[in-house]
This record gives sequence, C-alpha cells and structure tokens, in this order.
Amino acid sequence: MKRLSFLTYSLGFFLLTLASCTGSRKTTNQYETIIVKPADPSLTLPNASAERKLIAKYAAFMKISSDSISNVPLYAFIDKWLKTPYKYGGADEKGIDCSAFIQRLLGDVYSIQVPRTSAQQFFTKNVEAFHDKTYFSEGDLVFFCTVPGTPISHVGMYLKNRYFINATTSSGVSISNLDEPYWKKRFVAAGRVKIVKKP
Repeated sequence: MKRLSFLTYSLGFFLLTLASCTGSRKTTNQYETIIVKPADPSLTLPNASAERKLIAKYAAFMKISSDSISNVPLYAFIDKWLKTPYKYGGADEKGIDCSAFIQRLLGDVYSIQVPRTSAQQFFTKNVEAFHDKTYFSEGDLVFFCTVPGTPISHVGMYLKNRYFINATTSSGVSISNLDEPYWKKRFVAAGRVKIVKKP
C-alpha cells in the first residue's frame, strides 16, 4: 500500500512538473546534430542564386544575418509548406495539424521518425525535455498547453532569434515568436531531438 501511495505521489509530481511553464532543467547528455541530405528532391534548390534568395528571405523575417542560416533544406521545407491550411488530423498539403507537420518536417529534413501526436512526441525517447528558455537551438521542438487540462497539446520547431515554425488553427503553417503573449503564456517546455553519441 505504501509503495502504491509513493508511485501515485511520484506520478502526480511528475505531471505537475510537466505542466509548469518555468524551470531551469538543461539537457545533460552529449549529442550530435543530425542533418542529412533530404530524400525529398524539392528540398534541393536549383542553383546558388535561389539558395541565397531563400536564406535572405528568412534571415530578414527573423531579423538575423544571412550567415546565421546554414541548414538550407530546413528552410526549403518551410518555404514549401508555408501557409498550408490547418486541418485537424490532416497530414498533407491540403491541410495539416501541428504534430503531423513536425512529424513530416523531422522525417523529410532530418530523417528522424517521431510519433504522431504532440504529447507522444514530447514523451518519445528521441526527445529530451528541458525548461530553460535561454537554451534553444535550431531544430529543438517547443511544446505548449493550448487546451486546458492537457499537459501538451501543441508543438512547433525552434528556428532562430525566438522564432519557431508551427501549424496553427488560425494561420496554418506559419512562423511565430515565443515572446508573443499567446505563446509565452502557454509554453511548457522544449525538447531536443538528437542521437546520443556513442562513447
């Protein structure tokens, strides 16, 4: 009976921690970034001029220098999907929801497979959660509670300078900022999608 009470208490504390929007936990493992040549041919730009134009477009939007953007396939993917309408349960160019978009992005750009829903993506072994808001890197997932009573109900991917890409009910696939009041209030945690380096 005591063991059951302890497990119940531990589970409750863990869920409370997940729902918290604050904290200072950082990732503790050593990781290597996974960036592979994408299988999707549409993510390969035809020439250097098209690449420079793409980089300049997103650098200007995020108010950073063009030199800060090096993962061209990621931004080619974003450019291809930008303004795709939101559709709950959708998973293609006709309409897509937030978790399907992230699942597709990780698969096409990084060759990483993750589960279908935002909550499953948060708990998958491929993702290590952390709460320090100053520790973001491009490619980190950002998780939010947008539905009261659920610990995780929305996911996006961090880009640069507090901006992240996501699929929202109001704007479809779009770039948002973590400092916007709506997202700031609902942020739960970030998650780093990496492979642990072998010793």
